[in-house]
Amino acid sequence: MDLTDLNRSTARRLIAVLERRGFLQGDTVTRRYRLGLRLFEMGGIVSSSFSLKAATAQPLRNLAKQLNATILLAVGSEDRFVIVDKRESADMVWMPSEIGMTRPLTHGPIGRILMSDMGDDRVSELLDTSPLERSTPHSIVDADRFRAELAKAAEVGYTIDIEEVVEGIMGIAAPIIDSNDSIVAALCVGLPATRHAEGEYVDAAISHLTSACAEISRGLGCSGNGLAHGSAAHG
Repeated sequence: MDLTDLNRSTARRLIAVLERRGFLQGDTVTRRYRLGLRLFEMGGIVSSSFSLKAATAQPLRNLAKQLNATILLAVGSEDRFVIVDKRESADMVWMPSEIGMTRPLTHGPIGRILMSDMGDDRVSELLDTSPLERSTPHSIVDADRFRAELAKAAEVGYTIDIEEVVEGIMGIAAPIIDSNDSIVAALCVGLPATRHAEGEYVDAAISHLTSACAEISRGLGCSGNGLAHGSAAHG
């Protein structure tokens, strides 16, 4: 406290918050504190994201050339996801997400992909703690419809959002899968929503996206059993 110039009551409040959130762990015997497990978890996320970014570097460059789209790479962290990489489109399709930004898992196509392999109990828990919110008139705020979209994403290996998060933008997201056949990240491309009616264009975008995710997944040791289908026509 002497080093921080904080009074005792303020310091105790801060310590209580850090302990409650898992960043500190108190020892009832020594009455001292040590780093909590949450910091180790966050360190693991940072470490794995570096490995993930290395595995995605070339596929992301290829995808950016193929689609000329804004591309986001995200990983899950408890009940939220974190943007760990972003590639801007030359056409300047603006997406309000920057590296380091977090959102609830119930938010947008990235969250849907990261939740698509979760059990019903975990989905219910997340819907309770992070209720669906309306960002645009097109946002999904009905829990049953949201669950149906999760099931569809699990079946076809991708999900499409048309102006659900930002008006004027269509987002297509697909999973990245590790050696345990578990979803560890999501890749999302942002395209002008006006192009949704162009069936061949959207099908090509889905194919390029899911192929990139499959390439990354193989680089992470995925056996192939959990790779996205990606060839199914959208609808």
